[in-house]
Amino acid sequence: MGILNLTPDSFSDGGRFLDPAAAEEQALKLEADGAHLLDVGAESTRPGHEPVSGEEELRRLLPVLDRLAGKLKIPVSVDTSKASVARAAFDHGAAILNDVAALSRPGMADFARAGDFPVILMHGVAHVLAEADAAPSRTIAAWLAERIAELGIAKERVIVDPGIGFGTTRPQDAAILENLAPLVALGCPVLIGLSRKRIVRTLHPDADRDLASAQMALAAWKNGAAILRLHELRPFQDLYRKEAAP
Repeated sequence: MGILNLTPDSFSDGGRFLDPAAAEEQALKLEADGAHLLDVGAESTRPGHEPVSGEEELRRLLPVLDRLAGKLKIPVSVDTSKASVARAAFDHGAAILNDVAALSRPGMADFARAGDFPVILMHGVAHVLAEADAAPSRTIAAWLAERIAELGIAKERVIVDPGIGFGTTRPQDAAILENLAPLVALGCPVLIGLSRKRIVRTLHPDADRDLASAQMALAAWKNGAAILRLHELRPFQDLYRKEAAP
């Protein structure tokens, strides 16, 4: 899954793709580099981010979705927690809903239940994890199982994301990545989004951030992750080809 941030304040590439032409170019590059999915977001979710209105999200988002229509061949995932934005994005070609708030905001659960599209549910509730939690994967998996049951959405439509860096400590992030088994056992595809995050810098302080992200993503794939969310795809593809070579 390639990442396309249409924001001025994302933690690693804020402002680079605000211009719709630049966003289109990056989307097509990610597809050419091997992305099977494109995740497009128009509101930053970095720590301390400034919330924006639904109108502002749509002002950033819709021109890009319209430019990609008929050009991009891979499905688009819209990264939003607002029902108004999700509805409009789907009207303009989005096919997957990625909600870091796990459908907790007004109208989102109803929108998801009424459709027949994949939904990515992320664990990002800091108070669920105690700082000393020695088994964060099990805790997060239990929370996600309860959330899926509460929502009443068919498990076949759900993708789960443990929320690396969302209310977690770096030791917890490392523990989650080392033990994805409880998440895999939920029976839903597991998405791992660690690209350029603090856990990458913590474990690989002197390495190129995209190469280190790719190395950690490959390890997550070996541990059972099905979807890897990355800013750049070429470093991962290079590692994957080496891994698959006889």
